[in-house]
Amino acid sequence: MNSSRKINYSTRVAKNIERKMIRDFLLRFSISYPLEKYTYIGFGSKYFTDFLMFHKYLHIDKLISIEGDVGNRKKYEFNKPLNCIRMEYGMSNEILPTIDFPADKTIIWLDYDGILEENCLTDIATLISKLDEGSMLLVSYNSRPIKPKELTTQYPDKSALEITKGYVEDNIGKNYLPHDLDYRGLSNSKKYSQTLRKVVINCITKRLEVVNRGVSEMEKLRFKQVLNFDYQDGCEMSTLGFVFSKEEQGTSKLDLCKLTDFDFYCEDDSAYEITAPNLTVKEIKSLLEAMPNDNLKLRDYKGVIAETDINNFKKVYKYLPIFSDAELA
Repeated sequence: MNSSRKINYSTRVAKNIERKMIRDFLLRFSISYPLEKYTYIGFGSKYFTDFLMFHKYLHIDKLISIEGDVGNRKKYEFNKPLNCIRMEYGMSNEILPTIDFPADKTIIWLDYDGILEENCLTDIATLISKLDEGSMLLVSYNSRPIKPKELTTQYPDKSALEITKGYVEDNIGKNYLPHDLDYRGLSNSKKYSQTLRKVVINCITKRLEVVNRGVSEMEKLRFKQVLNFDYQDGCEMSTLGFVFSKEEQGTSKLDLCKLTDFDFYCEDDSAYEITAPNLTVKEIKSLLEAMPNDNLKLRDYKGVIAETDINNFKKVYKYLPIFSDAELA
């Protein structure tokens, strides 16, 4: 599905926050890995928001944008904000196998706006055989939980559990599913997000087993999950981030980056939930003046700002975008 005609991701608040968190994460990552030598591959859409950010803050000049909306090439060429962005037109499962990955390392963001389906996992499997040590893979997808009552027409005369199992197998594909997958409770957002993560991890693990056949222990490619976000911008979305290396456990270049200092660093299935607070510009200004403050006195805002919004603000205030109408400012 092509979302470029309807969604400007730079103005979706939770996505905006996530993007800035990833930016700061990569800036810290650059302590051990010279990102200016990296290539970034992503889905630019017509806004190219990630490309501009990675070029400006991470100094990456080698940029490749995959665009599936092949009928509007002229629009994307016109909106391309940097001369160093190389456009590749076609669906990701068509383009990724044809890209000759550079000798230098790569950051890839498979930022799908649709559900995690078989083609997405095929993309991931394709990339695993191309990635080098020090590369990073980000995968985003729609993680709206399964609602069996909405699928009764598609799966008539089936129980809720049978509908859930049929939907997962039909969309993700049996080849990519872990053998011990539990289909119960997938109408719950948290459980479904954890299940999709398990599917992605299984895909990477199985592909690496093939890549590492006949390779010495020292040269085996390994992966580590470092990010796990859940958020909503109109619908449930999830993002996973993985770093690839050939280093065994213990002191490594990755450890030297001290990425665990970020409160959103995550190696397990306990996703960091990005929830944008519902605040006015004046409320944001007032709270910002009190930051950082873990012991903010809630009574000072009683009847004005809800406690949940204050708590959410404290988590994301460093990354929170402020949109305002210049005529009202």
